[in-house]
Amino acid sequence: MMNKTEQQLFALLRSGLWGSPVDADLFSDIVDWEAMLKMAAMQTVTGIVYDGIDKLPVDKQPPIPLMRKLYQTVMRIEQSHELLNKQLAKIVSKLQMEGINPVLLKGQGVAQNYPNPLRRQCGDIDLYVGKENCEKAVEILLGTGASPENKTKKKSPKHESFYLRGVTIELHFLVEKLHNPFANAEFQRWTQKHLRGNELQTWNLNGVNISLPPVNFNALYIFNHAYHHFIAGGIGLRQLCDWAIYLYIFHGHIDRQELMKDLKALGLLKPWQVFGCIVVEELGLPKEDFPFYTEKYKGDSLLVLSKILQTGNFGYYNTEYGKHPAGYLAGKLHSLYIRQKWIGGCLSIFPKESLLFYIYYWGNGISNILKGR
Repeated sequence: MMNKTEQQLFALLRSGLWGSPVDADLFSDIVDWEAMLKMAAMQTVTGIVYDGIDKLPVDKQPPIPLMRKLYQTVMRIEQSHELLNKQLAKIVSKLQMEGINPVLLKGQGVAQNYPNPLRRQCGDIDLYVGKENCEKAVEILLGTGASPENKTKKKSPKHESFYLRGVTIELHFLVEKLHNPFANAEFQRWTQKHLRGNELQTWNLNGVNISLPPVNFNALYIFNHAYHHFIAGGIGLRQLCDWAIYLYIFHGHIDRQELMKDLKALGLLKPWQVFGCIVVEELGLPKEDFPFYTEKYKGDSLLVLSKILQTGNFGYYNTEYGKHPAGYLAGKLHSLYIRQKWIGGCLSIFPKESLLFYIYYWGNGISNILKGR
């Protein structure tokens, strides 16, 4: 069961997402604004929560000094968006001039579904170019002044990473790589079907037409990305807000029969319904807008939500990390302990995916140790 501060956070989050009034009675007593805003930062939803606060009566809003500090944080979020949008338009335009039409994944494209897109906290730029275009796209990006990611890090199995004037750019030759080899083979076929078809959407940004994935692809992919990050160590509420707002905006355009077939083929139906309880019951997405909603997994969803609230965005706020010992081997063993503890907590809810990730993690860890990483 949520404590009072968590209830207040979700009330503001729902208001910021849907533009609905806030239950002001929840804020009649003393509010621990410092704790709540810290929680919002952990979950990378500060901008959305700020929009919710704006709908509270002035006498129930945070004290003026705190509001001023919060406003400054929100302005920095908006400035980050403007920087990413500027670089995104330039990069895509350059690639298109060279005959490559990248597809924008997640991020800035998903942000356009929010009531106030600039308030959704942004990260990096993910562009899918495919295996056949990746080498050429890398050359083009390097020609713009981008620098490669630290070469001492292990190469990603799905993308090449670069930094360009304060922005991280990932050029994807694969959209994603799943730990289950059979599901991964199906996922790669599914990706090719959608991202090489004629149903791509278009977003005009500063005069540049940027390709976005088809509706059915995004509905599943946004969830799949969040789900696998959760298994690997955690996610923030922002990832679920992205999913909820997408399903809300495009619910009338989703082919539910095709979606059910894809969820079953990728082994995602139960996880979809577990996380669905959170976006419906806690984030306020109408049940009719969520495909295949069921209360069957409500207990599992509460366990998942508890883990999300405890560890924050991508698990960065897991308190176990603060106990990291000195020394290379001791550090590796401690990281192994943290990851095993996390996977153990996921095992009862998502046994198959947790076990597959555990096998992958051990194999990857041994490989890194042998290579001195």
